[in-house]
Parts: sequence; C-alpha cells; structure tokens
Amino acid sequence: MIDKLLEKFVATNCNDETVAVLLSGGVDSLSLALTAHRLGKKVHAYTFHLEGQPTYDAEKAKSTSDKMGWDCTTVVVPIN
Repeated sequence: MIDKLLEKFVATNCNDETVAVLLSGGVDSLSLALTAHRLGKKVHAYTFHLEGQPTYDAEKAKSTSDKMGWDCTTVVVPIN
C-alpha cells in the first residue's frame, strides 16, 4: 500500500526527468529515491556532513548512490 502511495506522489509531483533527493541513511528518503528510480526518473542524491566529521548517513547515501548508479553530491558544511 505505501508503495502505491509513493508511486502516486512521485508521478504526480515530479514532472522532470531528473529528481533531487535529500538522501540519508534512513528508510524514508531511500524509499522515495527507489520509487523515483523505479518510475524511470534519474535520481541525483544530495547529502551533507560537518567538515572533518563524516557521518554514517552521508557514507550510506554515497554508498547507495554508487550501487544504484545515481549521481551524489556531498555538501561539506564548514564548522567555523
């Protein structure tokens, strides 16, 4: 059921071929990215971490993007 709701949301709200997803290591953002991918969208993932402090979420987003063939941009936030 949730899968159908996500498909409807992506199909209705994402008119472009490429979609940006704020990807973390969690199931919510990953579910949306996978739904968009399944619907034929080109996914571009974005994630972040503090300078000098890579996080599990950022590493997981990059790893998942690599496996799925998605572009992934990691934003490094300065700490000063």
